[in-house]
Amino acid sequence: MKTLSIRQPFASLICRGIKTIENRTWNTVYRGKLLIHASGKPLAWPSFDCLPRDFVKGYKKYYGTSITKMPKEYASFVKWIEELSNFYKLENIPFNQPEDIKDRTKKYGFALPAQAIIGEAELVDIIVNSKEVFAIPNNYHWVMAKPVLYEKPILKIKGRLNLWEFEANF
Repeated sequence: MKTLSIRQPFASLICRGIKTIENRTWNTVYRGKLLIHASGKPLAWPSFDCLPRDFVKGYKKYYGTSITKMPKEYASFVKWIEELSNFYKLENIPFNQPEDIKDRTKKYGFALPAQAIIGEAELVDIIVNSKEVFAIPNNYHWVMAKPVLYEKPILKIKGRLNLWEFEANF
């Protein structure tokens, strides 16, 4: 099955349906189902520094406000962080102290799997002028739909560049 390697936290964001495009410097004629492979070393916690500048700027604009007042992308990201906090039993840590969360998370292991197939999505289109919050100018924006985050990722899978084939038995 066609597979695409993506760095964390972006791979998880795509599989959760929070990030609906993937930035690439290259185009493809392929359309259809893709396995999403989380590549590289795992992150202890998603770093705001690794997100596109517009997302960080927009997030900080709404920082500390009610999730119901945030744009969908920001509210989904905050909800995802809170779910990770609950999963790793990081109660009583205000969301506005990400360094404390990062330090506590290390005690429980990595929050995001890496070198693993974590889900799937359907590549439905490729455009160049996406208005999505994660879109990086001068890139091809691969439009993803029907995201699925696997309950149990397929671990210890080395990634590759470009689209690559994974022999899936599921």
